[in-house]
Amino acid sequence: MPVISINENGFLEKLKKTKGLFSCVISSIETTKYVPISGVNKSVIDYTPAADMELVTLGKSLSLNHPPIDATGCPSPATITRAAVDLLDLPVLTVDAGSYVKPKIPYVSIDEKPTGDIRYGLAMDNSKELFRSGKILSKNTIYESLIVGESVPGGTTTALGVLLGLGYDAKDKISSGSVENPKELKLSVVESGIKNSKSNDVFDILNAVGDKMMPVVAGMAISAVLKNKPVLLAGGTQMASVLAVINEINPKILKSGLIGISTTEFVLNDKNADLKNIIEQIGDVPLFASKFGYENSKIDGLKAYCKGSVKEGVGAGGISTYSYLNGLNPKDIRYYVEENYEIWYSNFIK
Repeated sequence: MPVISINENGFLEKLKKTKGLFSCVISSIETTKYVPISGVNKSVIDYTPAADMELVTLGKSLSLNHPPIDATGCPSPATITRAAVDLLDLPVLTVDAGSYVKPKIPYVSIDEKPTGDIRYGLAMDNSKELFRSGKILSKNTIYESLIVGESVPGGTTTALGVLLGLGYDAKDKISSGSVENPKELKLSVVESGIKNSKSNDVFDILNAVGDKMMPVVAGMAISAVLKNKPVLLAGGTQMASVLAVINEINPKILKSGLIGISTTEFVLNDKNADLKNIIEQIGDVPLFASKFGYENSKIDGLKAYCKGSVKEGVGAGGISTYSYLNGLNPKDIRYYVEENYEIWYSNFIK
């Protein structure tokens, strides 16, 4: 199977032949308005989470005249996620945890207000309430398995803040959506914010330097496991921080055998990061990475993934792992994206 497995422990068998629900939690971070911690172009950063989930749900973006794309022509990983959910006819649940621009599709609103400025330890003041809301949502949603991703520009910086705040060795191990990872800039931002945390309690750390996606996804994942349903955290560094949050709140969840994390091969192979080590520090949790064969693509924008552009997001790695378990293969994903690339990006290509 085209999935790299580390510490598998029979988890994939639990996902196989289940009717999965793909959910994606979106949020914006105020800090991105002042500091270039995200690889997303500043002119479209506020619209990116909404445009991502419009594409995944409808097959086209409405908030932008084309789906998000970087300067190299590398398309949003939402294109991968769209391919998987469309080809498998999976239900999609969009959860807004504070995006600046609200998506023009049905969604569940958990918080209207974006994540604040983490430089000053002002990410939020309601992480505990957001966690409870995530639990309630997941408890009252029907699924056989839950695959949950995120679209949060700047989220690898908040992930770094939370991991450092909780005492993990993550300083030089965090991935980035950019080819050039601005590690020193990210570190200075989060170290400033951590100083303003009230304590080392997980909710105080989240309130200082986290983002609102994190407690929501932590609540959703814990609720899924308590329902005896397998849950796949679909993402890299950002979902590693969620895993760390879960471990602080209820360490038994990580030992349940019902939770795993899956990213893309581009994150796992990132020489400027070390996701495997971060997960090993947190706990005995299965880690997976999906392969895509993008090096064989006829489109330069897809080949750009192999050179370090974008890498992950919108649950792309996790939903692909699920899809490979349930009948698809990398060529199915790649051909779907290639066939639709010119349609999606006709305005960009011109």
